[in-house]
Amino acid sequence: MRERRRQYLVNRKLQMQFVRLLITQAAVPIIMLGKSLYLINKMYLFRLQTIVGNSIMSDAEIHAILNFSIVAMLSLLVITGLLLVFLGIRFSHQVAGPMYKLESGMDKLARGEKVDLIYFRKTDIINGLGDKFNIIARKLSQVK
Repeated sequence: MRERRRQYLVNRKLQMQFVRLLITQAAVPIIMLGKSLYLINKMYLFRLQTIVGNSIMSDAEIHAILNFSIVAMLSLLVITGLLLVFLGIRFSHQVAGPMYKLESGMDKLARGEKVDLIYFRKTDIINGLGDKFNIIARKLSQVK
């Protein structure tokens, strides 16, 4: 039977740092690429205008094209940011959730309380750490 956690923000600080890191890693290249494409388009559009003349493409049309490229870049940035928030929280939960369980178990051990064995999901990243915790918990219960 699959165990589901009730909340995805288990360790808010860790998970938000992970999300910020993901967004920064995506935003910087998107902004740099968008800015360079904007400048290249601007250069070629004005160069084309000087070659063929204002009758084919006016300054207003060039600025409309450039403004559209800015809107497209910002839209891409927002959509990517929202997607990364979702994915960042989702995947960081595979670390933060097990860490929360492990921390709770360690707190109980430190207080001398009886500890239930910890089982992680197969998809949890620190899966093997639960097994090691269970070995320690068993040995401590045998010592008592």
